Amino acid sequence: MEANPTPKARSERIATQAEINQAIDALSDVEAERLEEYAKNRIIRIGRRAANGRAYEDLLQEAMQRVLDGRRHWYPENVTFAPYLLRVVESIASEWASHHERQADSPEYAMPESQLTTEDDEGNIISPFQRIARDEPNVEEQAVDTDTEAERKGLADEIETHFADDENASYVLMAWQEGMDGPAIRKNFGFTETTFETIRRRIKRSAQRIMDKRYGQ
Repeated sequence: MEANPTPKARSERIATQAEINQAIDALSDVEAERLEEYAKNRIIRIGRRAANGRAYEDLLQEAMQRVLDGRRHWYPENVTFAPYLLRVVESIASEWASHHERQADSPEYAMPESQLTTEDDEGNIISPFQRIARDEPNVEEQAVDTDTEAERKGLADEIETHFADDENASYVLMAWQEGMDGPAIRKNFGFTETTFETIRRRIKRSAQRIMDKRYGQ
């Protein structure tokens, strides 16, 4: 019987400024595009209010800046740069969302009416306050769509939160959101096939327990 491979010891060596700059310059077009798409996804995920006027470019810039100024540490022997930067983007977006959740009533998050207006079929501007006053139809349909999206987001957030302290599982969840398959994940994060399968099963079991609890099964 083949023995289980010995897990690779994690290095504590932090990348130097020169290594970080070199890694940034060496990002491929595919990696840069993946970072952009992921940053866009996170801005959509946390919502415009939590983003507080910041776009995906701001999220990427903040991630780069935190790595460059030492607020976030990259351990190059443990993970390649692009996947690591994706995790930093995810962490910052979650930080923004948590801050908004705690300070939702703060004037910092007050959204002017101009950002809430829409247009009717004839191009006329409709204020949300006008919409409320007129008690327009289709409110029920809008509520169903909102509830469904909120439920999906809530489930995904709960699964992510469950694995917040499990670095390897968090990397795999993040990679799945990016559409990466098993071989790509193993290559990017340096997982052996055995390690990846162990992580995958751990996520599947925990996710099933979370869904059973949420839906009373």
